[in-house]
Order: sequence, then structure tokens, then C-alpha cells
Amino acid sequence: MAVVQISRIQHRRGKRTDLPQLAAGELGWVIDEQRLFIGNGTVADGAPAVGNTEIMVAGSSSFSTAMNYVYKGYLGDATVIQTGGSGDYTRTLQNALDDKVSVKAFGALGDNSTDDTAFLIVGTDGCKSEYDFVDLGASIGKKINNDCDLKLTAIAENLNMYLIELGIMLSSYRFENFKSTKSPEININVLNSEFSTEIENKVNSIFWVRDMVNFPALTKSPEFFQAKVEELIDGLNISFKSYDEKWIKENKMGGVIGVSQGSERSPKFLVGEYNTKAKKQISLIGKGVLFDSGGLSLKSPAGMETMKTDMAGAATAWGIIALVAKQGLDIGLKVYTPIVENMPSGTAIRPGDILSMRNGKTIEVMNTDAEGRLIMADALAYASESKPDIICDVATLTGAAYVALGVEIGAVFSNNKKTLESFLDSNNDAFENYHALPLEQSYKSLIKSKIADMKNSGGRFGGAITAALLLEEFVDDLNWIHLDIAGPARSRSSSSIYPEGGTGFGVLGYFNFLAREANN
Repeated sequence: MAVVQISRIQHRRGKRTDLPQLAAGELGWVIDEQRLFIGNGTVADGAPAVGNTEIMVAGSSSFSTAMNYVYKGYLGDATVIQTGGSGDYTRTLQNALDDKVSVKAFGALGDNSTDDTAFLIVGTDGCKSEYDFVDLGASIGKKINNDCDLKLTAIAENLNMYLIELGIMLSSYRFENFKSTKSPEININVLNSEFSTEIENKVNSIFWVRDMVNFPALTKSPEFFQAKVEELIDGLNISFKSYDEKWIKENKMGGVIGVSQGSERSPKFLVGEYNTKAKKQISLIGKGVLFDSGGLSLKSPAGMETMKTDMAGAATAWGIIALVAKQGLDIGLKVYTPIVENMPSGTAIRPGDILSMRNGKTIEVMNTDAEGRLIMADALAYASESKPDIICDVATLTGAAYVALGVEIGAVFSNNKKTLESFLDSNNDAFENYHALPLEQSYKSLIKSKIADMKNSGGRFGGAITAALLLEEFVDDLNWIHLDIAGPARSRSSSSIYPEGGTGFGVLGYFNFLAREANN
């Protein structure tokens, strides 16, 4: 089994006359002469002679030294020949340079057969934010192509080893459930890490959300989604309830019923509760549109290609409560997720229809493709009735948020300045990036209806804001925060951190916020 190590450089320092015999690979810095030596190791290790080798003096170029270093009489192309152990073999000096990662990787030590230990010395110039360190870890992780034990050691105090480890683990995600030929599974075991359990919990939640987003809509029925949720929370201190279409109608959730009635698949309303005795209680609503065709306001074929992603809010909400329970946060959390399909049929709602919502307010349907806010409104109204300290939601709600902030930034709205600051501060310079958009009250005129209390679309301009303003009508003046992840919930191409497809964005953002609130 390979051992990959980002290692603290072993070093000694002192005067030249006091320089001892250094161990193999151990560095010694001669302070008075500004010279650097490295220990040769033993002849049995393959060294040509016992002793220390001078590798650098003050002002030397490490790159030129590496490229021209003479070892056993071989000069030139960064290849060295070593004799030892069972025979001659070749080591290779790898130059892998970019703006963030510089790796010089030497081949195996030992006898080239039983000991395949590898050491990576990784430079971190350019790592300024948490995202950079996670990106660095992911870049390292993608270089690992075999099962391995991994030991991380920092040479400098400013290295965020937690985030590097997180990035390494995030890079291992694969979704190959429907491939006939699967990539070899790679298992990475991080040794001696104080963060491993917490990181494993976070990664497992993120990977679960990614899986749920990536499952095709044909597979992802309301029953399938429920079964996956029950698997996720099995063994955790989370109570779970599933409500059917009859219950939804009895509870006057006109938005949930309206959006779902064009589909042959009946809706569900899923509820999870954790730590109901805690001093601070939070409610979290997630949008669960398993597939969004647009309804009778039909999307284009290209517009439907990624609409299996439209339940990312619901998946994120369940990923969060599972993580909160595993980490044992001292906070109460209730999750509410309406689960529907938005499909066109003879029974689908029409533009011009009026729906009566859980709190008695009415909405004129102008566009059946603005469906998420309809089911979210019912869920927010229902959750508000228990009077939580803070009511939160997460949804792939609007293309307007995607247009405004792109694919890497989540849009945040809140009716409470203190709550908004708490969310942003808990994610300041964080791996996930968020930006606040205004709840511009003058824009309410855009969603005013002549025949109902409001309409579900305010038009093209300011669409993320008008959608948020509609949701605000259903939180009963509670302390509320709304997260629109239409852009970052899905990656359009593969990167070091994110695979193409579901990202799990929002899990860590809300977890950071909840952890902060638990301590306030």
C-alpha cells in the first residue's frame, strides 16, 4: 500500500563545525556559512556513500540545482540512476508547476519492490482563501490513483491542513451508478488527523446531495427520494414523517397540489426533526421539484436537460440535518421538503389559475415555470406556525440569481440585518461563496395581482428579488433567511473541487451558520 505524505521537512540548524551525520533525506542548514546539506542515508538504502551532500548555498536557484544535480555521475535531464537493493532502477524528477501547486515527486525509496512510499512537497504560494486550500487539496487528490494511506504534515503555521484534507476527500467523488464499466474505487485513509471524523461527516453529506442531484428523473420518484432520505438518517437522532397527497390537501397546501397535479406521480411532504428540546430552534425548508419541465409554460429541450437538479434544495436540507446530527450541534433543527414533479398534462395548472395557499393568501399563476416559489410558500407558511427562532430556506429558485452571480456564488436574502450578517460572517472567506441581494420592497408592485393577493412572476428583471419578496409573504414576520443556489447547485464542467453535475453547494454554508448560531 502506498503512503503519500505531505511532509514537514526534517531539519537541523547550527554551525558548520557542529553538523552531524544527517539521516536519509534530513536537511541541515549551516547558519554561519548559509549552506544546505541533505543526509545520504546508508549504503543499504542505496546511497553511494555515507555522509552529507551539499545541495544549496545562499543565492542558489532550487530549480536549476534540481535540473543539474549530479547523482552517481549522471548529469542533465533530471533522471538519476541509483544502484542498491535488488538492482539498478530509475528515479524521475517530476516538474509539475502551476500558480498554486509546485510538486517535486521522487520515486520510491527502498528496494523498488516492497517499499513504495512516496513523498510530496507541496508549495502553497497563491493560497489566500479557504477556497484556494480546498482547491489545492483537490488537485493533490486527483493525482492519487491507488489505494493509499495519507499523512499530512505542515511545514508552516499558516497552512490550513483541515481544508487541504477536505479538498483531497472531495476530489474522490464519482457517480457511475449507471455505467456498465466503472472506474476503480480509490480508498484514501488519512492517518493521524484530528479532523478526519468531522471531514468524513461533511463529505458524506455533500456526496449524498451530489448523488441525489445526479440521479435521473425517471429513477428519482417521490418514493425513491423518501427511501434515500430514510437511508441517510438511519441510526441518527432524527425523527421522520412522510405525508401523502391526502394530508397535503387536508392541510390546504394549494401550491404543492397545484404544481404536482400535472404529474402522474403523487406529491409528498417530508418532515425531519432534530433536538427539539434545544434552546434555539431553526426551521429549514428545501425545494424538492424532482423534475421541472416548466409545466404548460414548457421549457425548451435544452432548458430541460439539467432540470433533474431542481430538487437540490430539498437534498441539501436533508444533507444538512444529517450533518448537524452527526456533529451533535446544540441546536434544534426541523426540515420541511415538499416533493413534486412539474409536468404538462391535461390536469396541469394553467397560466391565469389562482391557487389558495396554506396561510390563506392567494396567488395568480402567470407562469407555470415559476413553480418552486409556489411549493416553498406552502412549506414556509406551515413551518412558520411553530414559531422557530429563525426560519431558513434553500432552493434552486431563479435563473435570475444564476445570471446575476454566476455558477460559483449563492444569493442570500434576509429580512433581518443581524441574521444576514451572522450568515455572511460564518462564511466569510469560506470554501462556499455567498453574496447578499436586497429585498427591495418597492419591487412588490411587480408581483401585485389585480384578481389575487399576488402573482407568481414579476417579469424578467429583478427576478431573484421578486421571487424572494413572494416568499417573504409566507414567513409570518419571523426572522428569515433565503438562499437561492440556482447557479452553484450544479457544475457545468469538471474542476478540481467539483465534478460535472451536482455539487452539494449549501451544505457547508448552512452548517457553518447553524454552528455559529448554536454558540450564540
